[in-house]
Amino acid sequence: MKTNTQKILSLTIAGITLSGACTPDKHKNKQADAKSDTTIRSPAKSPYVTVNTWLDDFRNFRTAVYQNDVQKLKTYFSFPVNADTTQVCNIVYDNADDSKRPETYPGTFTERDFEKHHRAVFTHAFIKSLLKVKSEQLAQKGEYTTPKVKESYVMIANYDKANATLQLSVSYSGDTDENGNYVSESEYAVIYFFKVQNNKFLKFDKILFAG
Repeated sequence: MKTNTQKILSLTIAGITLSGACTPDKHKNKQADAKSDTTIRSPAKSPYVTVNTWLDDFRNFRTAVYQNDVQKLKTYFSFPVNADTTQVCNIVYDNADDSKRPETYPGTFTERDFEKHHRAVFTHAFIKSLLKVKSEQLAQKGEYTTPKVKESYVMIANYDKANATLQLSVSYSGDTDENGNYVSESEYAVIYFFKVQNNKFLKFDKILFAG
């Protein structure tokens, strides 16, 4: 027969064993929490590459245009932009109704103007054709013409190393008349000029219309 002391000792041991079985492993939980925190706090991978040459920045520009990253696109401008010499307001209101065109364009195109009108500056045709430019061929040959898209326009990209400029021209084919004859007079192009600074960074220069 067990003595009272033996009974107390047995109950104490059983209690310790039961307590150990029911107590969670705090060390493992802390590790799991730390891993979870690391996963949550890990920054998303940037879609932009480190800029070592102008080609890197061209690729970043193309990504920003495609993703409609307004904050990134603003880095390619030096605001305020002179609206007269750059013709940026002309592209903004190019397809606008007459009722929405201002009687006179402002002298400058500001950062706020760009935030409001960036889709008019970089049009659907510009975006769609820009994505078709093969950057490696552009870098190697200094020029690249995209295949014609369904809407009958192409982009002609030219890099001038001597003058440190990049030119992106959206060239539209002519229409046909009522008899189905090609009308060359309806051909035109919208040409975007960028300066290449320090052989690295693109900076918007101006827009010209031809045709």
